[in-house]
Amino acid sequence: MALITQRPSVARPDGYGSDFDRRRPRRVGPSPAASALPLAFAAVAGMVATVLVALHTAFGQEYDNAAMRVLSHGHSNVNDQLIRLLQQVSTVSAAVALAIMVGVALVRRRFRVAVAAVVLVVGANLTTQLLKDHLLSRPDLGVGEAANTLPSGHTTLVFSLVLAAVLVSPRALRWFVTLGGAAIGGLTGLATIIAAWHRPSDVVAGMLVTLAWAALMSAIIAGRSPDGVVRYGGGFPALLGGSAAALGVIVYGFDWTAGPDASKVIPITAGVIAAVAAMAVGCYSSLVSRTSN
Repeated sequence: MALITQRPSVARPDGYGSDFDRRRPRRVGPSPAASALPLAFAAVAGMVATVLVALHTAFGQEYDNAAMRVLSHGHSNVNDQLIRLLQQVSTVSAAVALAIMVGVALVRRRFRVAVAAVVLVVGANLTTQLLKDHLLSRPDLGVGEAANTLPSGHTTLVFSLVLAAVLVSPRALRWFVTLGGAAIGGLTGLATIIAAWHRPSDVVAGMLVTLAWAALMSAIIAGRSPDGVVRYGGGFPALLGGSAAALGVIVYGFDWTAGPDASKVIPITAGVIAAVAAMAVGCYSSLVSRTSN
């Protein structure tokens, strides 16, 4: 008589046996690329909306000029410090920072990520210069200076480095990179307004151009997490960083008597800039956490 043996089914702690597990269908979520492309499209749509409102409506031009005028009337010593800080942002310093990020990606053996970080930074900054110098104009609607400064080159440069840092950072450090990146991005954008270098819409446009390039790069190099676990968590640290940037500048950098509308313009403008920075960094951090890097 033949002896028939059967491997016992090992029960799982949740009460399901291995036979059930083999029969149960696996849930397959959307691919990371499918999540990245909508973020890129949303950034482009936001950029288009910003251009239409800020450049082609009298309300947008008037608010932009008023916000820059009010925010630039801050404490003189703070303004001087911010200008000195902004002057440190240069092509050389950006190249050094980018080289460090590429080195981090190569040490982690993420060669596609290293290339994507370079393309992200170069592509975003070239796009900003092309838009500002050749494709966009500020129609003279009888509201202040007609010269176009949208998007902000300084904001784009710093924000592209921030998102590149999020892209190359290990998962264990990405929470802290997201926190610091949102704060740095928000502070840089607000600093360009306080220094009277840019209008608020310039800053928002620079952030959105960068986000579009970052999401596009993630869509191209996307791959599933090696352990099959999808991780999120970029929103909370980004919110903390953006809030810290807004509160810090509001408390120390603004003159609340700069104009009759200062009590409205200051918190609204600072809040919008910080919110865009936080949402952009947070959404991108969550997206990167879904890929294999």
